[in-house]
Amino acid sequence: MQAATSIALLAGSSIAFAAPITLNGNYVQLKISDDGTIGNGNDKPALIYDPTGTATFDLNTDYVAPGTPFEAFGFRSDETGLLGNSNSTGGGSVSSSESFSMVSLTDMSGLGFDNWIRWSGNHKGGLLSLQHDYYFNDSDERVNITTTITALGNLTNAYFSRAVDPDPDNYSGGSAATTNQRGLDRNNDGDFDDAGDVKPSDFVTSVGNISGRPLGLFSDSAIAHDTGIDFSCCSVFDPLAYLNGGDLPDGSNADDGLGMTFILGNLAQGQSIVLEYAYVMGASLATVDIPDDPSGVPVPAPLALMGLGLLGAGLSRRKK
Repeated sequence: MQAATSIALLAGSSIAFAAPITLNGNYVQLKISDDGTIGNGNDKPALIYDPTGTATFDLNTDYVAPGTPFEAFGFRSDETGLLGNSNSTGGGSVSSSESFSMVSLTDMSGLGFDNWIRWSGNHKGGLLSLQHDYYFNDSDERVNITTTITALGNLTNAYFSRAVDPDPDNYSGGSAATTNQRGLDRNNDGDFDDAGDVKPSDFVTSVGNISGRPLGLFSDSAIAHDTGIDFSCCSVFDPLAYLNGGDLPDGSNADDGLGMTFILGNLAQGQSIVLEYAYVMGASLATVDIPDDPSGVPVPAPLALMGLGLLGAGLSRRKK
């Protein structure tokens, strides 16, 4: 089930404006706005999870929209400095403080996945382009994301991040605090080496102190990456802030921010790189929907044909 897409160009301008797109699965409700982030300020829904799997979405349990809303992506290189877009600015439009303008926002649901939104954007300074694909089947309890970065000039020491302030219990009478941790030690033996365990570099999560509902970032990409927890819940998208565990590598119980950073290295002009990761949810941390596909986060088959055909085998470092 999806909302229709509306895209228009201002006369004499290359700036695109689109109505936000909302997708509804059985467990997940998701909105993407024209800055390419999840949510649109305090508007609900942004990202909501229904543990019953009946598409009964309670606005009081939105992960992203309450309080000071924050879901963002960031990029850094020697040539660009820090760039990023955040859903807390612009009221759904791309604000002057954001680094990437929208090229298109397209509902591609049904083309390999039940629910699929593609956002394409360009760095306002012309040094790179981005494409985010958000997709999930009705039965999924996660949002898979594929981010394609194309260098339009030579970029050195490049990093990309995704960051969020998780607020599943931030309603009247509730709490903005969550229990936050890196990694998943399912048998509580003090390591992350056993079957079912997930390394701290691959997984960072929050758990609502009232609801017990988790929201986590997961990737097992072959591209070097790390996770972190930041003291500032609602503003930090700098990739460097989420390396080596961030401010709180051993976890926290507070209103803190979560993030994942990919270490991209040097990108030559015209080179593209594909990052695969997911926002994962569940009724509890024990049942969080971490992809168990042997190749990690799944990718729609049409993605390669429709959006990634430009990637040569020698240019893409996508995980095989």
